[in-house]
Amino acid sequence: MTDDTICPPATRMLAATDSAYGQDFLKRFSNRVSYPTEALNAGQIGTVQLCAMISRDGLVHSGRIAEGSGFPLLDGAALLAVGTLKGAKERAPLPQDLAPGQQQVWIVFSVNFKPERPADAPLHEAAQDRPCKSTGTKEGDVGAKEVTAEEWSGFPSEFSDAVKKELIFPKLALDAGESGYTLLCVSLDRDSRLLGVSISRSSGSALLDGASLVALGMMQLNTEIPYIPNRVRAAHDTIVFTQEIDWKPTSP
Repeated sequence: MTDDTICPPATRMLAATDSAYGQDFLKRFSNRVSYPTEALNAGQIGTVQLCAMISRDGLVHSGRIAEGSGFPLLDGAALLAVGTLKGAKERAPLPQDLAPGQQQVWIVFSVNFKPERPADAPLHEAAQDRPCKSTGTKEGDVGAKEVTAEEWSGFPSEFSDAVKKELIFPKLALDAGESGYTLLCVSLDRDSRLLGVSISRSSGSALLDGASLVALGMMQLNTEIPYIPNRVRAAHDTIVFTQEIDWKPTSP
């Protein structure tokens, strides 16, 4: 069974900057990624390291996050850009001398989200030791004990409802009939501030996974995260849980 969430080990990937083909791929990717205005206005900066699987005919089959920036809005924007390359017409076949004998090649590359000019707002980088940092993590509660259903009260459903308000089904994914489940690792502090978000399980679509991260990023900036119940706050300084997002195209 293949893992559709994490990038392969570094030894099995090619750095985009190490070949003319990879550099051309970077140019095409750069034309599709944009700095989210909301993140820029909030001073969010960081680097997202990604990987993409490309077949010999130049078709991009998959996109994943190797290491996130710590801000879900930036991570989501980067992953959405990779997703738009999947059905792009402007593709170039892999040259014969690049990974000969391999039918599919993994390329690793980065996108730096940093203002080109001085920003009006102070700039912020995410903490390096944040929870839910690693893609594919199966982290659960990291407090002294598990959070019980009684302690959670109505928080899980309130959180899910808040997520749904920010979800936007990517048009390209909708047109392609894509669907699936994205499972996110989410971490909050005792005051409901977002500490970290990563993809625990991929839907198989970079577009849907990216849109999931964007939704959490917008919740963070719009302070739409529900208040953690007092009984949970009393027992835990940091709360880590998973949030499943069910992507199903709605009928006309």
